[in-house]
Amino acid sequence: MVTGGLLFGHLGDRYGRKKTFAATVLIMALSTALIGCLPTYHQIGIWAPILITILRLIQGFSIGGEIPGAITYLSESTGKHQGLVISLLFTALVNGFVLGSMVHSFLIEWLGTDTMEEWGWRLPFWFGGILGLFSYLVRKHFHESPLFAELNQSRQRQQIPVLILLKSYKTSIMTGILLIVPVAVGMSLLYLFTQSYLTRLLNYEPEEVSNASSLGIIASTLLFILIGWLADRHNSSKYKLALMAAGSFTVICCSLPIFSAYVDFHASVFWVMLLCAVPMGTVTGIAPLLLSKVFPTSIRYSGVAFSYNACFAIFGGLTPLIAMALINTTGTLSAPGYYLALSGFCGLAACYLFQATQPANAIQTE
Repeated sequence: MVTGGLLFGHLGDRYGRKKTFAATVLIMALSTALIGCLPTYHQIGIWAPILITILRLIQGFSIGGEIPGAITYLSESTGKHQGLVISLLFTALVNGFVLGSMVHSFLIEWLGTDTMEEWGWRLPFWFGGILGLFSYLVRKHFHESPLFAELNQSRQRQQIPVLILLKSYKTSIMTGILLIVPVAVGMSLLYLFTQSYLTRLLNYEPEEVSNASSLGIIASTLLFILIGWLADRHNSSKYKLALMAAGSFTVICCSLPIFSAYVDFHASVFWVMLLCAVPMGTVTGIAPLLLSKVFPTSIRYSGVAFSYNACFAIFGGLTPLIAMALINTTGTLSAPGYYLALSGFCGLAACYLFQATQPANAIQTE
């Protein structure tokens, strides 16, 4: 993801958001569809796992530029409704988990387990590839970002944006990473890690956990939209930072109660997942918008891509290991709550760095 983010960030800052944004979804669509076409191990032997690994790497490579590209393009192209539009982007992204689960359940019910194992598993990949190709055709008709178009006309594009980024914007990179930490940790810890955590360690029913997670995700996306809408009510940077600070504080306050409810009270997973939606929704509704404002237009795609992908790779990707290490070190099953609380403090630190390093009118001017 990080490598893909750096490459597509460079292309987006040099040659335009529109072309790069369209290329990422095309690569994703083709690699996804090709997975559904792969021969089995019985047909081509060791080449089957090798090819699927290569295609999965290509998927990860493209997704490294896809989400940052969407954040960058939308923030530069939507005028007064940036917060709402970016929150809708993450609503679609997160609800993809729910849609995937629903499609999987439907296919098992329709085709049966044996047919799914034989050839039915290919259908979701073909379906995803078709949707991706449709998205590519739509994006081909997008207009270029007005801010990039102005930059292009004035010939201020950076020759190698990522080198400028790493050399001169270290504090901005740190700010961007810290902004996304509560998003990455919250998504990984509250809705992904808890699938195995609740079923294997706390003996919750797997089907109940899966259904509750879907409900929690849907509830959190409603908060995404609300916070994004609220972010558009005022243009001042202080107002938007106040929303981020409030969301980060909510993460800190909810962290230990969430895991204590599971461990100490064996509470209904549905009610706790709804509680999880509160910290998740409040930070995710505002953090990506602020991330788009950390970097100047000339290196924005590169800056957003590097910060977003590095954060998800480090803080999100290591979430299961860190959570289990905390449980083993402390001897308490509610210890993952400390990691979630830490992510909230990272969000508060990001607010401080943003205010300290950005001009007072950084948000209003775009």
